[in-house]
Amino acid sequence: MENDTGLTKFNKIFPWYSGLSGDLLFWVAIDTLFLAVVKNFNSSQIVSLTSVSLITCILLQIPLLKIINRIGNTNSVRLGSLLLLVSSLLLTFGQNYITIALGKVVYEIAFTFQNMINAILKNNLELQNRNDEYIKQKTKSNTIYATATMIISFIASPMFNLNNYLPMLGCIFFCFICFILSFYMIDFSNYNNVIKENKSKVKIHYSKLIILLLISYGLFYPIVNSGQSNGKLFIQQELLLNFSVEKTALIIGGILCLSRIVRVISNISFNRIHNKYKEKIGVILPILLSISIILMIIGSFIANSLILKFSIMSLGYIIILFIRDPFKVYIQDLALRNVGREGQQTLLTTMELSRKVVRAIMSLSFTMILVNNPMITVIAILSILSIIEILIGVKLYKLVMEKM
Repeated sequence: MENDTGLTKFNKIFPWYSGLSGDLLFWVAIDTLFLAVVKNFNSSQIVSLTSVSLITCILLQIPLLKIINRIGNTNSVRLGSLLLLVSSLLLTFGQNYITIALGKVVYEIAFTFQNMINAILKNNLELQNRNDEYIKQKTKSNTIYATATMIISFIASPMFNLNNYLPMLGCIFFCFICFILSFYMIDFSNYNNVIKENKSKVKIHYSKLIILLLISYGLFYPIVNSGQSNGKLFIQQELLLNFSVEKTALIIGGILCLSRIVRVISNISFNRIHNKYKEKIGVILPILLSISIILMIIGSFIANSLILKFSIMSLGYIIILFIRDPFKVYIQDLALRNVGREGQQTLLTTMELSRKVVRAIMSLSFTMILVNNPMITVIAILSILSIIEILIGVKLYKLVMEKM
């Protein structure tokens, strides 16, 4: 009876907790501006923060996994929420590079722990005989996140202009709310703490499907992240060749707002899309990723019509935002469906590790490439990687169908 009441509360609160803790709200909207204006960091210092935090978190993955296995899913999510709150405080009130870098490291570590919310959701749904609702529930939470970040994209800059610290106070507030909500995120299954339940070290059987899944996830998200950041910069550079700084800022702002709206639509509609195409989604999304990058390249070569040029480039950028959340939901669901519940913690952590390793390599490589080459070189490399992702997706689809 107690479990039934707890599961009912979990079902109601999960979408809000997961959606509002999907990132440091407000921080993601003004991070570079806050660091440059308030902390007086130069471009090199700002860029290096990502590399330092990623590399540190990669080196800590094995000890972090041991902690997760030891304390279980429920306590991992609570610890992750607490660390996000600590991170927001360090980033807001830190007065030097070391403190801010520590805040970024804590930020990356927090999501390693908080990622166990996906295992909790899967386990609790199974207890209620609702195994097939994972994508539906995750889509709800992603819709809340996408809507929140869309609203924040409109109000963060005015808040910053009113008071430089006001958006970060909003960030701290949401982190505190999520920390409170995390106490309702309880894994009621027998697999909350796999070490305690099994009294032995948990091992995963790395089948061909699991290995391909790790490769697919590890490659897709760094391409998306790089395509989003470098794609925006690529469009910005092309705009500056044809328009004033003021007009460029307005156009970029319009593209970003439209992309946020499309991201909300994507999350609202994904459950219906998945119900229609099922496992084919694993191929369709990489194809759309490749199309998005190729559109930006094609658009950059159009010279006789600026409207057509930037419409095509913008469409490519917007598609990236459309596919970003659905792929993560699909691949996590696929992973949890194809691993024993004892191996959920290890697999989810390994997936994040693969993403961070590739992202770090890609970030450092592109930084060196851009020293002596134009941005289109990076975009071209991303297009090649996206084609490789399609081939991986096709192979993964075949393996999934063989198991069905």
